[in-house]
Amino acid sequence: MHVPRVSFLSTAYRTEDRVSGMIDSVRAQTDPDWELVVVDNGMSDEMAAIVTRYSDVDPRVRLLRQENRGVAGGLNTAGAAARGRYVSVLNSDDHVEPEFCARLGDLLDSRPDLGVACCDAWFFSARTGERLPLSYMENGGSPRPDPAHVVTLAELIEGLCPYYTALVRRELWESYGEFDDTTAAVGDLQFFLRIAAGGHAIVVLPDKLASYSQAVESISRGGRSVITLEEQREAVVTHFAHESGRPEDLAALEREIRRSRHRRGVVGARVALSDGDVAGARRASREALRQKIDLRTLAIAAAVAVAPGTTIRMHQRRIAPRPVAAR
Repeated sequence: MHVPRVSFLSTAYRTEDRVSGMIDSVRAQTDPDWELVVVDNGMSDEMAAIVTRYSDVDPRVRLLRQENRGVAGGLNTAGAAARGRYVSVLNSDDHVEPEFCARLGDLLDSRPDLGVACCDAWFFSARTGERLPLSYMENGGSPRPDPAHVVTLAELIEGLCPYYTALVRRELWESYGEFDDTTAAVGDLQFFLRIAAGGHAIVVLPDKLASYSQAVESISRGGRSVITLEEQREAVVTHFAHESGRPEDLAALEREIRRSRHRRGVVGARVALSDGDVAGARRASREALRQKIDLRTLAIAAAVAVAPGTTIRMHQRRIAPRPVAAR
């Protein structure tokens, strides 16, 4: 049986309108030595029909079907079926650029000391498909990555998580790639932390070799997603920092916890305002101030303390959906 160079793992659930774009981007690779394992994570007849249209004409595309087991369950199923020398996770509504396999695969082929090769990624609008001006790393405020630099555990604890679609050696996937839905929001970070803690090298290329679908969410829904992510992130990085015990990792953890709790406080205040919860907004803004004092946090705290009713009305008007013009 042929062993492909790259196995893409994709779990698909309620993305019937977008999964074709993901598959097309994989099939457009300049290096044809890949397979794509798509898990229909919910037994959707429409999803199965879409993927089957591809697998019928291209045997490199493989379809697996199961009841919905969450993102983690879908990835674990795809990973168990993968045959490639290198493994890459790819969400069913995201894309890879044509040179993804060639650039990252050549790097791992030429550097047996590396365990993972990462890249930067474009953002694009989930609604319009338009490419957005800032990349993943630019949006996160990160400097241009140096491909000669090996990412440290402290950098993973405190900094921006490398973009999730990377190339990982198969043996590292088998050792560290078991995903868990209790930390699904930060599964990529947890995976990279396991690899770095195990002493394996991770590097990041500055090349934008993938594209990430960015959807617009309401303040309430999007804010709660941010809070969940930050809570899971704090739990995961705390575990690895304490497991390491190195002073630089513990110092990075202390700074990261302050950043995370400040962000949770600011976002929590906005969510509470959108819900009309004055007491909740006050508690959240006070927590943000305990972690960091800046003009934005002071303004939020002052507004909910002095004029909560006016602040709520202004906030709810600002986030209210606008009517769509008749066509």
